[in-house]
Amino acid sequence: MSNTRPLSLRIDLVALSVMALLIGIGIVMIYSSSIEVARHRYNAPQLFLVKQVVRFLLAFALFYVFLNMDYHTLSDHYKWLLIASVAMLLILVMSNSISAIKGSRRWISLFGLNLQPSDLARVSLILYAARMLAKNDTLITTTWEGLLTFLALPGFVCVLIVLQPNFSTALLVTLIIAIMLFTAGLHWRFVGLFTVGGAVLAAVVAVKASYRMARLKAFLDPESSAAGYQALQSLIGLGSGGLTGVGIGGSAQKFFFLPESYTDFVFSILGEELGFVGVVLVFALFAILLWRGYRIALNAPDKLGFYLAVG
Repeated sequence: MSNTRPLSLRIDLVALSVMALLIGIGIVMIYSSSIEVARHRYNAPQLFLVKQVVRFLLAFALFYVFLNMDYHTLSDHYKWLLIASVAMLLILVMSNSISAIKGSRRWISLFGLNLQPSDLARVSLILYAARMLAKNDTLITTTWEGLLTFLALPGFVCVLIVLQPNFSTALLVTLIIAIMLFTAGLHWRFVGLFTVGGAVLAAVVAVKASYRMARLKAFLDPESSAAGYQALQSLIGLGSGGLTGVGIGGSAQKFFFLPESYTDFVFSILGEELGFVGVVLVFALFAILLWRGYRIALNAPDKLGFYLAVG
């Protein structure tokens, strides 16, 4: 859509409203789930709330900038974003001066904030994939030469992410690229081959690391090992919420029963405090967001806009 139109005509108000609600719920739940940890560890109950609000303000500033930027102009500069993200990923993998956090080097400290280069890499690869597919989608989706050339860069980036190690993010990047290829019309022989090959590769990577195998076993049978403790505690939290929850701030699991209660397992605290109603609300909001994203992609004015929206 032309940038000469009023800003209000270029915004999906439903998607924007849903994002605002999800951000609001997220900020409230991070504060509720982190307050005891922040008080105990840092004597600053609002520590994680402040960090989240700062991140939101930075994100909103970037959102406003890119909202008023022609996506063609943005895609013209994807190489610089890729170079920056690959450089930071290489620093993480090769530098000995960056301390590992819980066994992984995934974060670079910048202006007091811990940033993940893999986040920038994910966005950069979406821009790269959209631009390449918009130009040569038929060649890429129907020939070995086109497909392998296209996948070389995402594959290299995924290897760097796995070496951090950060297997889940590498898997997410792979899934994004795969979905973009599928919507571009990837030939079925490639779909079958890469599905089988990807599954085998993922299995090999999982088996090679003992902690990944422990997590997999804990997922299949949480009571079989100590690795399943967190999953069991999260289920206790979800179950305790009942229909309407125990109320915001009323969680018992956040009192050091559930590790990582304000990060990976914050959804369990949400279920405990807001109950089944809160859980359904969050799922509904994400479903609406996906629906609006689907509409935006279908109504995109050109191939580049379509593939960017899909990514």
